[in-house]
Amino acid sequence: MYNTALVALDLAPAEQPIVDCLPELQRWGVRRVILTHVMQVGYVQGAALAHEKDYVAWLEKLAQPLRTAGLKVEVSVRARGIPADEILTAATEHNADLIVIGSRGHNLISTLFLGSVARAVIRKTTLPLLLEWVEPTPAGTQQKCVAVCTNTLRHVLLATDFSAQATAAEQAVIHLAAKAEQVDCVHVMDTADRNAKSVSSTTAQAALTALVQRIVAARSQGNSVVLHGKASSEIARHAASQDVSLIVVGKRGQNPVASLVTGSTAANLCEIAGRPVLMVP
Repeated sequence: MYNTALVALDLAPAEQPIVDCLPELQRWGVRRVILTHVMQVGYVQGAALAHEKDYVAWLEKLAQPLRTAGLKVEVSVRARGIPADEILTAATEHNADLIVIGSRGHNLISTLFLGSVARAVIRKTTLPLLLEWVEPTPAGTQQKCVAVCTNTLRHVLLATDFSAQATAAEQAVIHLAAKAEQVDCVHVMDTADRNAKSVSSTTAQAALTALVQRIVAARSQGNSVVLHGKASSEIARHAASQDVSLIVVGKRGQNPVASLVTGSTAANLCEIAGRPVLMVP
């Protein structure tokens, strides 16, 4: 399912842990990686164009250990437009089927935030997107941080609302299940959302059981879980309590319009998950 991953990087030292996570994606089927940097050319950053060779050299240095690990790696430095749009254009031009982006931008602080570029990519992408999560060490600096990506298929959480938009996320998990040790199929009944087309507990459990059967058929251990409350908060809480290694969620939920704002389940999870999130449009 995933063969080529486009990885968007900036110049922050915090990006190194994200690069260190990439060999793990070979278990997902990834064989080719495109390391991409978009130079922010503008009134203040116009001099960036003069350093394009330096950026290429930086990406090539990052690429060498990945090649040693068995990945085919290409580098791409771009400076033609809006960074988020350039990342998405590069993904199309390189025939990527997965975009990888980090949870932090140039400023590493004690609590997670997504930079404007990451938010824009999350909002606009029509390709699956893996958000790699980077945690600060107690020192809380860019130079001292770690990625949370060890054995991402150890314990996968699939969040679904059984909508048509969730089907792609379900299919992605079925594909990954052959390599996963355990998959929790989770549905959250959000009684506070008046616009939600909620299903009954019985119907939800039956649908989850069907998903679990497909997980087991793929030779993984599957569990069904029904939670109650705000979807993003409950999914994040369950993921933390069960030491989940990867959350998989559809980009759009029951209300397609809501997926365009940061209040959507997928976007909220990217902000609070505390672990990698695979968002599947």
